[in-house]
Amino acid sequence: MEIYPEKYDQLELTSNERSFLRTVGRAFDEDELGYYVLHINPRKIGLEGGKPELFNLLICKEGLLLLRFFNIDNVNVAKTTIELNVQRGVFDKIEDDICEKLKGSRYLLDFSGELLFNFNICFVFPEIESSQILSLLTSEEKTFAGNHILFKDTILAVRKEGGSVLKGYISRRNFIEEKIINNIFQRLCPEITIARKYILNDDATVSTCDVVLDGTDRSVLSYRLDASQINIVNKIKKGDQLILACAGSGKSVLLISKCFKLASLNPAEDFLITCYNRNLNNYYQWAIVQAGFLNRNVKCQTFFGLLGHLLDSNHIPKPAMRKHNGDSSEYFNALFEIANDALAKGRIKERFTGIFIDEIQIFKPEWYRFCFNLLKNKCPENHFFIIAGDKSQDIKNHIKSGKAPWQGNGEGYPEYRGKTLPIEINYRNSKPINDAVDKFVEKAKGFGERIGADLSSDPELFLRGTAYREGNSPEIIELRDFSNEGEAEAICNAVKNLIETKDISEVDIAIILYNRKGCNYIPGWKNKFYELLEPLKNLFEKNRWEEPAVLISNEDARATFGSRKGVTITTIEGALGLDFRAVVLAGLRPLGGREGLIKIGDFTRATSEKQENYKRNINLIYTGCTRAKDELSIILSARRGESVYMDLIRDSMGDND
Repeated sequence: MEIYPEKYDQLELTSNERSFLRTVGRAFDEDELGYYVLHINPRKIGLEGGKPELFNLLICKEGLLLLRFFNIDNVNVAKTTIELNVQRGVFDKIEDDICEKLKGSRYLLDFSGELLFNFNICFVFPEIESSQILSLLTSEEKTFAGNHILFKDTILAVRKEGGSVLKGYISRRNFIEEKIINNIFQRLCPEITIARKYILNDDATVSTCDVVLDGTDRSVLSYRLDASQINIVNKIKKGDQLILACAGSGKSVLLISKCFKLASLNPAEDFLITCYNRNLNNYYQWAIVQAGFLNRNVKCQTFFGLLGHLLDSNHIPKPAMRKHNGDSSEYFNALFEIANDALAKGRIKERFTGIFIDEIQIFKPEWYRFCFNLLKNKCPENHFFIIAGDKSQDIKNHIKSGKAPWQGNGEGYPEYRGKTLPIEINYRNSKPINDAVDKFVEKAKGFGERIGADLSSDPELFLRGTAYREGNSPEIIELRDFSNEGEAEAICNAVKNLIETKDISEVDIAIILYNRKGCNYIPGWKNKFYELLEPLKNLFEKNRWEEPAVLISNEDARATFGSRKGVTITTIEGALGLDFRAVVLAGLRPLGGREGLIKIGDFTRATSEKQENYKRNINLIYTGCTRAKDELSIILSARRGESVYMDLIRDSMGDND
């Protein structure tokens, strides 16, 4: 039998729950399928005093048992509990809610739309013998007790006779198979699973805004967190916590899992997940819908979306875009200034018990401080303030002189010395991709030394994790036709190869561009302006592929992470926090052009500004490459000697590295 979490000492279990856990472990020790999940709140509701409605979940081949413990020794209280559930329909409501919850996954249904298996809900009275109470019950209540109550003597029978006693509470319909276990977990305890988009048919779409899931929303593949990830989730305690780890280590997964767990255990408290990237936020919103937290106690917004919401909900006017001549950067700065001033003056009322910030390296220090000030209680014993990031993905260059947004904010703000949680496993990238990225980083560090750009002294920069999955080495594709149409065709050929040769579905492929267009003239480029999006769309239409999901700001407001049906087209910035089975990294020709740092000669007499720009461009390539799980193709759109960055890729990932 597998127990979740494995290190359950971190949970506040009663002595009766611990004793029962040992009993169940022995009773199902030799069963080929057995799981026991502690302290879940599948209905996401709170009871009197804001306490969660906690169950322990037992899964065996015969079906499911949801066990709710009542640590009472007063017979009259137990009798009243039974009466309440029988006469007032309380139990029926719980049963109906759980049934609907499970029916939210099509993988758990038969052809008629009914559950493939049976489940039962049982109340556990470990301090009361059945003989003490049965004579006091009505006939209807006795029947209820026989079907849904585990008494002290029932538990003793389990110890003597084994799991057959508990299996007797389940009317078996079909045997549960291992392949649907993750889907059961995703519906009842989503904090130990990762939801992945899965396309069923040509008409499939997933909505992130509807409260009721449609048939396609239910078509979600679920993957279980491993024991070490679940233990990390449970290791995160009250107070302030920094998670620093490499790309692919599952930081985002751990954040949302911990948030789900806390929101489930504290249904009367509010929790916030925020990040910079709209596409990552869309993924979070989609996952929140799948987990059943929509319109409950988990709020998820981009940082600037959060600012707008806080101003709107408190009836504070937002700045007008027209006053900033359409400059989004100026507008967002003005938006922040108004919100920050309103928060300081007490005009913003919303507060949160727990705040989770992902991709914290993208945040400015003042944004970080704003979020901390949204906590309901600043005392570490009374809040959760969890931030996660990777300095190597600082694509906005907000880390100046090695100082990160969470460092040196002064009195009243968290210090993370001794509170950094490392993750040393790379769950995303295959071993060949991980090794290739390592080689690229070493080459980049070497060139950095030549120009005075220090990429080596900070131990928190380019953290690397150990990858274990086998796979293919990155494919380096040298462009022959140096034009918009030529690069677009090379990209589409790479996509076609992934679909036809590697058997990867379109929805699992992303085209990640450094830049889809450029206004400056590029020497040797056949077109006057660099523009990849339109020729890509034309080739998709020509190949009769599914229309791509363009997750690029100001391109397609309808496209979201959850609505994807075809290949994703996004930028490196837009891909932050996301991953895909296969990535085609392209659009690199303009990299460094804005700063005039493309060829080796451009770095002569390197200034501190040039060094910082070099670091940023290396971070961009690193971020783009590490989005790929199994397949990575890189289009090199400059000849050797024409781009320092593409030469570094050649020298580290090419056939002759």
